[in-house]
Amino acid sequence: MLKVLIADDEKKVCQLIVNLVDWKAFGLEIVGVVNDGISAYKFLQDNTVNVMITDIRMPGCDGMELIQKAKVLYPDMYIVIISGYSQFDYAQNAIRYGVEDYLLKPIRKKDLTATLKKIIEKCREEILDAQKWEDMQKRLEENEERVKGSFLEDLLKRPEKFGGFYPLDRINREYHYHFQDICYQTFIIKAIPVKRKEDSDTRRILLQKGTEIVKEALEGMYGEAVTGVVDGDICGILNGTEEEMKKAARKLKKVKLDISRLQDVFEEVQVYVGLGEETGSMQNIRESFESAEQAVQQRFYYGEDFLLKAPHGEKYKEMVGEIIDNACKKRFLNYIEIIDLESIEGELDNLERLLLESPEKDGRLVSGIYKEVLTLFYFGTHNYNIAIPDQYPELLKHLEVLGTIHEAVGYLKQYMLRSLMHWMEEKKYVESRPIRQARQFIGDNYYLPLTLETVSREIGFNPTYFSGMFKKETGKNFSDYLKEIRIENAKNMLLNTEQQVEDISFAVGYSDIKYFSRLFKKLTGVTPTEFRRLYN
Repeated sequence: MLKVLIADDEKKVCQLIVNLVDWKAFGLEIVGVVNDGISAYKFLQDNTVNVMITDIRMPGCDGMELIQKAKVLYPDMYIVIISGYSQFDYAQNAIRYGVEDYLLKPIRKKDLTATLKKIIEKCREEILDAQKWEDMQKRLEENEERVKGSFLEDLLKRPEKFGGFYPLDRINREYHYHFQDICYQTFIIKAIPVKRKEDSDTRRILLQKGTEIVKEALEGMYGEAVTGVVDGDICGILNGTEEEMKKAARKLKKVKLDISRLQDVFEEVQVYVGLGEETGSMQNIRESFESAEQAVQQRFYYGEDFLLKAPHGEKYKEMVGEIIDNACKKRFLNYIEIIDLESIEGELDNLERLLLESPEKDGRLVSGIYKEVLTLFYFGTHNYNIAIPDQYPELLKHLEVLGTIHEAVGYLKQYMLRSLMHWMEEKKYVESRPIRQARQFIGDNYYLPLTLETVSREIGFNPTYFSGMFKKETGKNFSDYLKEIRIENAKNMLLNTEQQVEDISFAVGYSDIKYFSRLFKKLTGVTPTEFRRLYN
């Protein structure tokens, strides 16, 4: 049995958790109940614990500190946090430390049960060896719920499994469903944590909670209601009579509101619900999902309207060509060629304005422009030998977590300008490297009879080209730069040694002491002797 520790400063809460479920039925044993963080940590030091359920705020050693210490003692421990505090920062920090789930007070039996089931299933998968893995595979094939859960993934990502046909009898038999060709409706729910788009743990927990809300809302309402997460979106199929399907819009509106309320924990959540076209046959279910996806793209124009529906027609394709016309392409490529960052930014601002003012409020237009601009950018950088890594697939995927036209264009603008500026900095660094090498060589050998030819030969450049490049990088002619380096070293010797002026003159490369003295006075305003007397 897995050993469980319960930690909460409220004794009534601890008692509730102890009595809320049949722990033995889950293969779990409560080995400790403590009421503060210090006692919990001491218990962990003295006893083996596999699962810890802890309040996030306790006296002495709070839940966050306890979680960190517990993970040091037991890196594989399963941790569930509970709290009456639904602020974003507490739950978010706990998520980063790898907690399995969080439960808000008052704790409900079904929520605790669902969490424990997930822990048990995860534990089983982690402890299986190679032989047990084969046994598990066999059990999984017989596990109706798990097989049912794979249907949406197969349907949307592996359609070849169905050979182009979607025979109802076979689907019902292999996936343990009871679909009937009466009426189907698909939906896609996109839930985006506004401040944490890039945080995979935050999105994972949000999708998990969102899916639980959807399943609970649809349970028992239809002949079949299938829900699952595919490519970061909550997808679903409703199947039932026409009378049952009339309830879909009302139920999904409630779902949207309930998921939006998760912003208490996730600070701010954008929720978009796209409805697919109704169909009377499983044969058309993928087309229904395609229309649901098009509906979700309408978020760019209609924001978080209750339920988004797919636009009709293909006029958006024509409009993409009208906006990104040949003149626009020519301008954009020219700006890339000359690295005119200001004009690139202006061009993108103009595209944003055209999209916002478009009479065709079709979200597919935004996606089409986004793809065209990306394609144009990579074509231009490649064509003009600007070394920008190709991240097209990643950038295209990122569009899925953007909710407005301003966000979409702004993300492109930020990526393009940052990439070009980085490339320019890298190019400048590479081009200036020979001059840095030359300056280092001069600094090490200034006392020798150096000439432009000897230094340029040392770094492998043509003297004429090197002379121009040296002047551009340093702002000085080679001969003037060499004089300044020699006089700077002479000043150092005058102040820090007792050598005679004549010896210092020879030491910095001048055999003619009169010339050295004249040059020193020209550059410093005083003779070497006066310099030593004034500054020593």
